[in-house]
Amino acid sequence: MGNRRPAEERSPSPVAPARVIRNSKAWFAEGNARKAAARRMGRCVECLAPLTSMRALYCSPTCRWRFHGRFFWDSARVVVMRRDHYTCQRCHARRRRRELEVDHIVEIARGGPALDYANLQTLCRDCHRAKTSNFLRGRRRSPAGPSPSPSTGPGSSGVGEEPEWFPA
Repeated sequence: MGNRRPAEERSPSPVAPARVIRNSKAWFAEGNARKAAARRMGRCVECLAPLTSMRALYCSPTCRWRFHGRFFWDSARVVVMRRDHYTCQRCHARRRRRELEVDHIVEIARGGPALDYANLQTLCRDCHRAKTSNFLRGRRRSPAGPSPSPSTGPGSSGVGEEPEWFPA
């Protein structure tokens, strides 16, 4: 006990920020319904291949990762990096996992799906930083004309209109 530091010297343990997930009940309900249907059929949840055991839900670890990636960012990130062979999709440099990031092709702010594999790509940090700064620079650009009227600005109810702060 003599080697323990007093409470005031100990650093507080880092607290992970709470993840905010919109409509998480619907995501988990969908996942549970798919699992129940697959179990009744005796097939893999992801690829619908026949299963050898009624206790298993997946035919392989790959199918397990793919299914979890539809609901959890960490799993989706692993699946996309493996799919892209740990290669940046812009500069085509092959890198280690810790040097890569997974990016949304169509940003979520523009309405892109969050966990759709077709909307995710692997980028190196430099390419991701450049893409993000271009997107943010386009959002900050002010229109050349007069200020938008309340009926045409962000939050307007016009059908099919895109808010002016999105880059073209």
